[in-house]
Amino acid sequence: MTSAEPGNQPESTGSVTLTRFARPARLQTARRVRRAALTRRVVRVVAVVVALFSVVVSFLILLACLIDDLRIDADRATATVTEVTDRRAAVEFDAGGGRHVRPVTGVFYPTGLVEGQRVQVEFRRANPDLVRVSGRSWTIAIVPALSVPAVVIPVAALVYAAASPRVYRPSS
Repeated sequence: MTSAEPGNQPESTGSVTLTRFARPARLQTARRVRRAALTRRVVRVVAVVVALFSVVVSFLILLACLIDDLRIDADRATATVTEVTDRRAAVEFDAGGGRHVRPVTGVFYPTGLVEGQRVQVEFRRANPDLVRVSGRSWTIAIVPALSVPAVVIPVAALVYAAASPRVYRPSS
């Protein structure tokens, strides 16, 4: 079809000339407004979900630390720190009965340990991989676990506020 054919001739509607395929400006503006409102709503929902997720994960981390601590018996031994990395400290100790143990996951709450140091540890005789430095407990994990929501929640609140309809004002 060319522009000279009768089916594609511009129609005159007052001061605006429309072709068969053009949409009225009001319809395009209404769709943009609905799309912008939907986008703002999705951004607000995502911000709330991310904030709640960070709180739930922090709670679960603390709960896991508490459960591991409750499972550790009062069995004690002197351990030697064999390796220290950013995330863990490996120890070796005698678990009694001539069993020499080097837990795969390292020792819980390794803050401040240095290689070669000898420390008192508490472990579970049935599962010597559950071992922590004596005198330390799950309460040491509170600050690191809550640091994530302490950062995520204010950022999510800012994103939520920025996407709020009261903040957003479409240009006229």
